[in-house]
Amino acid sequence: MQEPFIHLFSCSTGKYLYDVNSDTILKISDESNEILKNNGTFNSQLEQLKKMGFLKKNKVQISEHPAGVLLPEFYKNGLRGLTLQVTQNCNLRCSYCVYSGQYDTRVHSNKKMNFELAKKGIDYLLAHSQETQELRIGFYGGEPLLEFPLIEQCVNYMNQHANGKKIHYYVTTNATLLNENITQFLVKHNFSLTISFDGPKEIHDSQRKFVNSNDGSFDIVIKRLNYLRKNYHDYLVKQASVNIVLNPSNAYKFISDFFMQEEVFQEIHVVATLISDTGKKEKYEISSLFKEEYYYEYFKLLMSALGRLNPRFVSPIMKTEFNTLCQVRGGKQQNGTNILPPKWHHGGPCIPGERTIFLNADGVFYPCERVCENPEVASIGDVERGIDIDRAISMLNVERQTSDMCHNCWAYQYCDFCIRMAGQEKNSLKDNVISTCNYMRKNTENLFKDYCVLKELGYDFETNYNKGVM
Repeated sequence: MQEPFIHLFSCSTGKYLYDVNSDTILKISDESNEILKNNGTFNSQLEQLKKMGFLKKNKVQISEHPAGVLLPEFYKNGLRGLTLQVTQNCNLRCSYCVYSGQYDTRVHSNKKMNFELAKKGIDYLLAHSQETQELRIGFYGGEPLLEFPLIEQCVNYMNQHANGKKIHYYVTTNATLLNENITQFLVKHNFSLTISFDGPKEIHDSQRKFVNSNDGSFDIVIKRLNYLRKNYHDYLVKQASVNIVLNPSNAYKFISDFFMQEEVFQEIHVVATLISDTGKKEKYEISSLFKEEYYYEYFKLLMSALGRLNPRFVSPIMKTEFNTLCQVRGGKQQNGTNILPPKWHHGGPCIPGERTIFLNADGVFYPCERVCENPEVASIGDVERGIDIDRAISMLNVERQTSDMCHNCWAYQYCDFCIRMAGQEKNSLKDNVISTCNYMRKNTENLFKDYCVLKELGYDFETNYNKGVM
């Protein structure tokens, strides 16, 4: 007898089954759990669940992303944004940077974009966004402010040729070059500003040093942040954010306490991520102290979500973690039972270039700036010939690399693999997919457990899931 397509797990609040077809988590008795583990005869609880439409056996049979049919029209008239790699150079040499040489991906170079190439990219966006009323233009590096005159040219050109469309500008910077002239320009054009900053001076300076120097950049960046807070407070609060890269070999609490204590970080949006291992030659080891301190702060976050701890005691670098949990499970129990269609695709890949296409300094198009430029498979065209729809469709249907495995995976609907993880030329795309599977399933199950515990303790994900915690 074919077994129902489910996944069993347990946590401190009981035994649960995840019903894959209905994308629903159900609490079950110990007896039901044992029956399902051993493929035994259903008891009354399981029979009742079956009558309600759960415990179906259906699985996807053919890997095909439903958005594929939309691509021709989308690339013809529906583009929404463009990110320009204005330079591959940087005035810092951060130890964990994907350009640092520690990855089988990118390296720093003296390549930079000229205005003619940038103009071609902007013209391509304008010519293929007739149905879009709001557009995004981002500037990326390396350190993009090294090419600030080019950024000025691009913004002026875009404003002159946008034909009344609303333009949103973005830049990610290490902030070391953020002088008064540049700041005024960013404020005038309402740029969304992301500043890279890693915490206490000892840690920031050990990771983010100036090129050909042992000098760290902490002092100048904290000075820039406080300058913005004093002179452009509203802009800082509304348009700026800080991106923290956490090195798991450091103590989490030391970093967390710093962001709790510095006033400027109480008013600015903070996002923290671990150093990426994708394509890294030597993987980072997560210290036991980092794990211990991280989970304590995470516990405080969950207590705050339940209203049992004042949010001011929750670290700013932890607050976005709850949003992830809400996005994963929030509102899912309202959907009712359904069934996996015979032809489908996991949700990892978005439409290549849906949010913004990435144009690098060589004039090659990629689906976004997070995609490594080395593997040939990651490109979707170039600025001279345009987007190659066949390549984009192949990229969108990345599941076809491992369709048999994917169709039998209980975490199918939570897979986040996309072409951005194809970071190593020496490994096939299929090998890169497989290497992430166990981590992805473990991470999904851990989120399921947190969801179940919070739900048992009274948190209402069905009405609060889009509100966040703070």
